[in-house]
Amino acid sequence: MNDYKTNSSRKKAAPNKGLAVKQLIRSDQAIYWYLGLYFLINLLFLTAFPYVHSDESWLSGLSRHLAVTGDIGVTEPFFNVYQRYPHAIRLLFHLLQAGFMQLFGYHIFTFRLISLLFSVATLFFFYKLSRLFCRAAGTALLATLLLSLDIQYLYAAHLARQEIIIVFILILALYVLISRIDRHHLTDDLWLGIIVGLGIGVHPNILIVAVTIGLGYLYYLRQKKIHLRNLALLVLVIGLFAVLFIGLSVIMDPDYLAHYAQQGQNFGVGDGLPGKWQGLLIFYQHLFNQFSIEYYMPDIRYQLSCFALVLSLSLVLLVKQRSAPRYQQLKLPLLLVFGVNLGIFLIGRYNVTSAVFIFPLMYLLSVLLLESVFPEQMPVEPMLNIHQLPEKKRKKKPLPGLLILITAVLTLTGLHPPANPYSTYLAQIQTAIPGQPRILGNLNAEYAFADGQLLDYRNLQYLDDRGITFADYVAAEQIEYIIYYDELAFINANHPRYDVMYGDLTPIFAEMTTFLAEHCEEITVFTNSSYGTNLAPLIDAKPWQIHIFRVTAGP
Repeated sequence: MNDYKTNSSRKKAAPNKGLAVKQLIRSDQAIYWYLGLYFLINLLFLTAFPYVHSDESWLSGLSRHLAVTGDIGVTEPFFNVYQRYPHAIRLLFHLLQAGFMQLFGYHIFTFRLISLLFSVATLFFFYKLSRLFCRAAGTALLATLLLSLDIQYLYAAHLARQEIIIVFILILALYVLISRIDRHHLTDDLWLGIIVGLGIGVHPNILIVAVTIGLGYLYYLRQKKIHLRNLALLVLVIGLFAVLFIGLSVIMDPDYLAHYAQQGQNFGVGDGLPGKWQGLLIFYQHLFNQFSIEYYMPDIRYQLSCFALVLSLSLVLLVKQRSAPRYQQLKLPLLLVFGVNLGIFLIGRYNVTSAVFIFPLMYLLSVLLLESVFPEQMPVEPMLNIHQLPEKKRKKKPLPGLLILITAVLTLTGLHPPANPYSTYLAQIQTAIPGQPRILGNLNAEYAFADGQLLDYRNLQYLDDRGITFADYVAAEQIEYIIYYDELAFINANHPRYDVMYGDLTPIFAEMTTFLAEHCEEITVFTNSSYGTNLAPLIDAKPWQIHIFRVTAGP
């Protein structure tokens, strides 16, 4: 009798537990639990994935120099022959990094922590944004889970660059705009202008956000939910912030506008519309084929293929079923996706790290399409006494779980931490080079040294044009140690294929190797397949050797 009661209790307990889980998923509480877990898990491999890129030490190195000198008008201390000009367009980002450095020290973990925190905040507001579109909290949670588990998003969430902050600003601005559209006021335009305007101090890619928000305003203007004065105030506030940051830049560098235009030309920003269109097509082609010499590229062919299908189906449904109410919710997200791509196109700077900008809105559009086409497969709001329904009438909904499983498996199989930890690489260098001598080496080792101690290889490409020999450069800069990477010989032998990394070093390479042989002493050599090269496709492809030389005498 007691065994019968126990078995009966267990049978009743199992459905109750399942119901409790479903109710949690369908409530807003689930997002807080998930984001807390997400943050803690990502802390475990924050510095392991992806490999530490020289852009990260480039940005944090300038932030440290700014903090050490107390001067916001400084340029990178590791560039001297490579001419750099001060500006304020990234000032807020560098001040943020400098603040975190004061709290947590000068380590790659410190600066990646900033990105992780912004990624968590982005997911929170993305969930809130999704709730404005989705019929059920479960569907909004599904969109958030898919985004958070995506390898491209994880990449941006860990990399100590500005992309994830721009994504945060995009999602926050969209949430502020859409959540208050039925009670929109001029103060909302003011806040949106401030949010986007502050982004100018983070990165020029804030133009992507401005264009997307602008299209959102035009959408609501057409629906007569806002007025032209709202758009005018938004443009005015953003314009004032632009004047502020440009003004600060001109104070730092009176020729700022000419220098910034010249820098943009080097990256194709000044190309005409046909050139930018061709660049956009090549950009997506490179994303699909995982082609990048400078940056790690995750395999996102599955996501890009699904996104293309979602876009196509959404357009077809809106054209053929324009009067069907259930497809109307696709209009605005589709327009916003177009806005992000238009912003990328207008900038014309097709860096592969910009791929993350399309992911949040594409995941939102994807779940909305599924909710419209397969409503029976998507989560619904909890029904009254749903646990009392006969079990046969409770429909199984495998699609959300399948999507999460596919995304998680693709990410887990795509996570490839470097074979050699970054901390080991730094330790090998620090052991060989005592004190704080002047060093010529690779920027990816910047975290091993004090401020102003390292000079980067990118300076060498300009020596020949300025009539400076390698020996004269070493003497003038009082360089005592040279870290020579075998990748330099590989790049020189394959000129000009990899010149995008350090520039054309062929005019100076022979001088450099001769100087190392005749005027330096090799004090150590070690192998590091992960950080012995910055060429992304060749990382962990072979055992790259790193030689450390001490300069013994001048020529």
